[in-house]
Amino acid sequence: MASIRHTASMFKGLLPRRLLLLFFLGCTVLFAGWPRPPSQPVALTYSLRQILDEHPAFRSEKPALEAARREAVVARYLSLKASAEMLLGQDTARAVARLLRLEFYKQALQQRSAFSTPEAALEASERWMAAIAALQQGRKPGLADLPLDSAAVIPHWTDLQAAAARLRLPVGVLAAIVDNEQYGGNKALGLSRGLREVADELAQGLAETTGSAGSAGLLSRTLGLAQMSWEDALKQEQRLRHFRAWDPRRPFPKTEAEARAALEDPYLNLLFTASRLRGYLNEKLYLSPRDTRPLRGAWLYYLGPAWHNWPPGADQATWPYAFHAFFKGLLYQIAFSDPRKAALLPGAESEPSAGGPL
Repeated sequence: MASIRHTASMFKGLLPRRLLLLFFLGCTVLFAGWPRPPSQPVALTYSLRQILDEHPAFRSEKPALEAARREAVVARYLSLKASAEMLLGQDTARAVARLLRLEFYKQALQQRSAFSTPEAALEASERWMAAIAALQQGRKPGLADLPLDSAAVIPHWTDLQAAAARLRLPVGVLAAIVDNEQYGGNKALGLSRGLREVADELAQGLAETTGSAGSAGLLSRTLGLAQMSWEDALKQEQRLRHFRAWDPRRPFPKTEAEARAALEDPYLNLLFTASRLRGYLNEKLYLSPRDTRPLRGAWLYYLGPAWHNWPPGADQATWPYAFHAFFKGLLYQIAFSDPRKAALLPGAESEPSAGGPL
């Protein structure tokens, strides 16, 4: 058996730099396939009190009032975090805290944020958590003043579950995206819902007859439940086949007209949306594009909807739609885990969609 001294002599001729290189390469091979969390935002490097001390709304107060207001915000923040942990666990509590600190940080820098003051953000978060707690406990949640359109989501229970499962995503992420698109449909892309529907019909007709939607396509590039782009839909074939999420008996869309027609099918719309989102999340979590492991974590409820609406700005601002979508995702994840809980939301009285995998 080789002694420690003999083993050490084997490396005696190697330069320290080579040893370090070998060690680095070994670690790279060992850990390359491990998922890593998204890079930590600058906001998380500061304490909550440091962020609040720089907030313009606090600096305008007299010192005594400023301190009292700051401590009141800190107390509400800690209470909300504790409630989230008691209700949904540590991962969700950390995500709630991360979202609020990011929001406060953007407010302090006077950058794009969902609210103008910490108190407004806390109030909205508390309303959401109260509704989520009620649903988790099997009670009808109070949804007044919350930007939720469950009547547009719950009827697609089967399609949402199937599409999310095929791409190994939490169904709440996909449901929150649909809710955002349907709730904001009256002003989507700057168009009223009625005008958007007319533009969709015109673009589809032109695509079928001429192969392209022409100028009408400029007003109608996204379609269906999740407002999925027909151009992006055409790019999903490789991923969907790799996940075995596409029925091999069904031809994959190859043209604009075929993509538009497919996106009018609720299940296919959600499947294309889930595939596009999975590609982003794999990259964001430093996974291989071909990695198919199930993705989990409460922060996905923020990342998914934020990126779906505006990829370049997903990490740069706390947009109102993304802030609210985080809580929508938590709520829908609970609802979709138990039909009895889903029945407590508006829209549950509707007939579920009859779609699903073909």
